[in-house]
Amino acid sequence: MAKELLSPKTLEDILQRTRTALEEGRSQIFDVAEAARQECTRTEIVLQTVQAEMAQAIADVEDLTRKFARMRVELLKSNRDFQDYSEPEKRRVYEKAAAIRDELAAAKERERLLRIRRDNLQQTLARLQEIAAKAERLVSQVGMALTYLSSSLVDVNKQLETIQAREQAGQEMLLGQEIERKRMAGALHDGPVQDLAHLVVQLEICERLYQAERLQEAYQQFVDLKRVAQGAMADLRRIIYDLNPTTLDDLGLVLTINNYLDSFAKQTGIDTRFVLLGHEQRLDSQLEMAVFRIVQEAVNNCRKHAQASSVDVTLEFTRKKISVAVEDDGVGFDPVQIQGKLNSGKHFGLLNMQSRANVLGGSLQFHGEPGKGAKVFVTIPLVNGEGGPLK
Repeated sequence: MAKELLSPKTLEDILQRTRTALEEGRSQIFDVAEAARQECTRTEIVLQTVQAEMAQAIADVEDLTRKFARMRVELLKSNRDFQDYSEPEKRRVYEKAAAIRDELAAAKERERLLRIRRDNLQQTLARLQEIAAKAERLVSQVGMALTYLSSSLVDVNKQLETIQAREQAGQEMLLGQEIERKRMAGALHDGPVQDLAHLVVQLEICERLYQAERLQEAYQQFVDLKRVAQGAMADLRRIIYDLNPTTLDDLGLVLTINNYLDSFAKQTGIDTRFVLLGHEQRLDSQLEMAVFRIVQEAVNNCRKHAQASSVDVTLEFTRKKISVAVEDDGVGFDPVQIQGKLNSGKHFGLLNMQSRANVLGGSLQFHGEPGKGAKVFVTIPLVNGEGGPLK
């Protein structure tokens, strides 16, 4: 009985049932997130309409307030100089003042109600955004669990000889995948997804402007939308390139890094310098990809955190190892704080670089101090010109 419970087939059956339950749960959570995002979009459209109506109501109140002030002056004058006004004239003044006063009261009430509605919509939108964000995080966490369970228990046991090796490899695999997913999710959410949400809202506004025959305003909106769409396309092309830099297979590691640094300099205005030591040799594709990703992450950190004006990248080939150093002249960092971020698991960029180096049997070091720039140094051993730990 105990042997049957511990057999690979029994464990695989348990894993399969668990995966099925998780997949169903993830699908339901995703539906909740999608519904919340769609409701956010609809709420934003209504909120913009209410804000426009409230602005008009405020303008109406200000205009009626000025009119009523002028009528009060005329009313006072008719009372003071009553002998100069006939009865019909006095009645006209009183009736006009009363009408404006009623309009003003109605306009103030409309403004008050619109303010209440606006505040309620803003609170509703904030709650919907919170629900959507929590649901998206849950989808990511469940996806991570599914990835872990998708590995065949029998195949993993064949490849890993000890419990310690299995645990370390599993952690490295999950960590690398989670870091990549978070980075890609952040890039999509902050770029194309936001642009597309903006497009949906603006298209609704264009539709309303067109229906109201405000054609010139609608045309201007379409011009703005074209620019947003072009920006989203550029972001998507960049993300696709980040996922798979096609030049790596065709041109090799040196030219791909060189081209990336040229593009980075043009986009950011940060000076870049590339130095090659030794003679380039084509390596295993996974190793070349890992080195390129480490360079990409390190250089990107210089833009996001270092406030650097220049970045130096040095790539060295030797018979037994490949090394890469990325150095900037930025604000530097406190080594104790950096180590703390690594230990806490909260700095995904650093963890990503470290994970890539560790998987290939390499090492990654950080050097720097406040006000004196920073340096990332990675060394990966080679075996017969290929990546992997030296035997």
